[in-house]
Amino acid sequence: HFDPPGPPRVHGTFSHARSHARAQGAHRMAKRKQGVVVRAAGGGALAAAKAAALLAPPTPADGAEGEEPAPSAEAPAAGAVSSGPARKKKRRSKPDGSAAAVQDAAPASPASPTPASASTAPAEAADGAAAPDSAAAAGAAGGDSLEWLCWPLGSKKFLAEHWEKKPLHLKRQRPAYYGEVFSKAALDKHLAEGTPLGYEDRLNISRFDEKTGKKVVLNPGPRGTKVCPKDVNSAWAAGASLQVMHPQQFHEPVWRLLINLERSFGSLFGANAYMTPGGRQGFAPHFDDVEVFMLQVEGAKRWRLYEPPAGEEFPLPREYSRDFEQAELGEPVLDVLLEAGDMLYLPRGYIHQGIAAEDAGFSHHLTVSTYMKTAWCQLMERALSSAVEKAAAESEEFREGLPLGFLRYMGSWHDKTDVAEHGGDSASGGAPSSGSTSAGIAAPRAAFIRRFQGLLKRLQEFVDLDEVCDEMGVEFMHERLPPAPASAAPGGGSAASAVEGVTLDARVRWIDASAQRAMLSTDPETSEPTVMLFHSRDNERDGHMSGAALADAEAEVGCLRFEAAIFLPALRALLALPAGASLRCGDLPLQDADDRVALCQNFLEAGLLELTPSEPEAPAAAA
Repeated sequence: HFDPPGPPRVHGTFSHARSHARAQGAHRMAKRKQGVVVRAAGGGALAAAKAAALLAPPTPADGAEGEEPAPSAEAPAAGAVSSGPARKKKRRSKPDGSAAAVQDAAPASPASPTPASASTAPAEAADGAAAPDSAAAAGAAGGDSLEWLCWPLGSKKFLAEHWEKKPLHLKRQRPAYYGEVFSKAALDKHLAEGTPLGYEDRLNISRFDEKTGKKVVLNPGPRGTKVCPKDVNSAWAAGASLQVMHPQQFHEPVWRLLINLERSFGSLFGANAYMTPGGRQGFAPHFDDVEVFMLQVEGAKRWRLYEPPAGEEFPLPREYSRDFEQAELGEPVLDVLLEAGDMLYLPRGYIHQGIAAEDAGFSHHLTVSTYMKTAWCQLMERALSSAVEKAAAESEEFREGLPLGFLRYMGSWHDKTDVAEHGGDSASGGAPSSGSTSAGIAAPRAAFIRRFQGLLKRLQEFVDLDEVCDEMGVEFMHERLPPAPASAAPGGGSAASAVEGVTLDARVRWIDASAQRAMLSTDPETSEPTVMLFHSRDNERDGHMSGAALADAEAEVGCLRFEAAIFLPALRALLALPAGASLRCGDLPLQDADDRVALCQNFLEAGLLELTPSEPEAPAAAA
C-alpha cells in the first residue's frame, strides 16, 4: 500500500515547452510541464473564434464503446454464508453468500471471456458459456479482463451486487484457470537465474506467531539486501511464508495481466504473491484500504472473513488497518476453502484471516488490488481545495477579513445545542450562567454562520470537476504500467525505418488506445487553445507501484503538446478510433498533406502509433 504521489513533471520526446495552465489559470496540473510543440508546416493559425469552436466536445464515434454481454440461464449455488452478530450502531448489512459451482464447458477462445455466475441466489450463466483459457491469454490478447476476472459471474452482476458492497467467492472447479501467470516454480527459477530481488522491496520471509498473534519478519538482511536462494529455501522448509511484492516488475505474465486490468478499470493495479506451507497462517487478521481480488493459483487456503469491531471506519475505510487479535473478532461472515482456479473478492474493510490447507501441500495466491484513495471524498478534497484557491483569487468577498471580535461568540462554548446536550438549562437555550450565549451575541453569531454558509454555497461556482479529473488522469498516466511492446513493423523493418516510411497511404493505429489521455488547455504565453496528450509509453515497469516511484514529485510523465487550432480535428479522429482499428494517414482532417505525415511520424517516434497492413478497413469516425 502506498501514499499518493505529488504532482509529476512532464517531459516530451522532441522539444521543450514551459508550464501551461487551464483557461481559468488557477489550479496548476503540475509544477513544471515540458512537451513537444507540433506546429503546422504551412499556413497561419485559425482565427480565435474558430479555435474556440474547435474546443467544443466531440460527438462520440459509432462503435467506439462496446457493450457487455448480458448473462442468461442458471447454474446451481454451492455454498452459503453465516451472518455475524448484530451491531449496536447502524452498519451496512452483512453479505449473505457467494459461492457457486461451474458447469463444464469446452474452452473458448482466450479473447472471448464468457459470463456465467455464482451468487447467493441461483446463479446465472451464459448458455454454453466457456471459460477463458488462461490469465496470460487474458492479459496478452487484449480481451475483457474484467469479464475474465469475474467469470463465471459476469461483470454486470459483479459490479451491481458486489463491487464495494460484499465479498464474493467464485468456485470454478478449474485448477488451471490462471495458467502460468505465476507459480512457486517461477519464483524458484527467478532466484536461481539471479533476478535482482531485494528484501522488503520484492520479497519478505515471515511467519505468524500464534502465541503473540503477530507476524514475525524473518528477512536475514536489511531492506534492499539481495535475496539468497539458500536462505529462502531454508526458511520455506522450516514453515515460513513468502510474500513476493510487485511480481509485475520482473515476471512478464503478471505484467501483461496488470496492463489489461489497468486498461479495463481505468485505475492503478498492484500485485503481491503469497506462498504459505500447508497448515500455516502467514499474517495476522487485518483489513485493506483497497479492493482486493485473491486469485488462488496453487494449492488451497481456508479464509474466514469478518466485519471489523465497533469503532473502526466501516464499510469502505480510508486507511489500512492494524493487526487484530482473535478475541476481537466475532462470527465470520464468510468461511470458504479457496482452491486452485478460484477467486475471492474483498471490498475494502473486511477483515480476512487465511490458513493454508494441510492436505494441499502449500497455498499460493496472487492478490491483485485497486482503487486506493479513489473515493468521492478524495475527489472532493481536491476539488474544494482548488475551488477555494480560485474563489480567493477572483472574488474580493472571499478575501475580506473575519468580523472583529468573532472569537467572543464563536466556538463550542457558545454553541447552545452543545451546552444543552451536556446538561445546560434548556429553558434558557442551554446558556451558562455567565450569559456567554445571551441575546447580546446571538445576533452576530447567527450572522457569522449565515455568511459562512453563503460563501460555501458560492464556492460551487468555482469548482471545476474536469480540471480535477484531468489532474487525476495525468497522475494515472504517470504511475501506471507502460504498454506492452508494439508488434513488428510491416515488412520486418526497424521502428526508425517505419517512421521514415510513413506516406499518405500508410495506415496507423494506437499500440494501446488507453495509454494516452488528451487534455484541453490554453498556452499561458499566447493564450491560444492547446491540446496536451499525456501518455505512459516511457514509464518504467520496474518501478511500478514502488514507494519511491510514487513519492517522487519530480518524476517525469510523457506529454506531447499541439496547437488546437490546427491539429484538434485530426487528434479527435485518431482518439475516436476503436481499439485495434486503423486510419489512413491521408484521411486525417488536416489542410496540409505534410502535416498529416508529420503528425503520424511524431506519434510513431513517440511509440504510441504503429503501422498496419495497407488492406482497406472500416472507415474511421468523422472528426
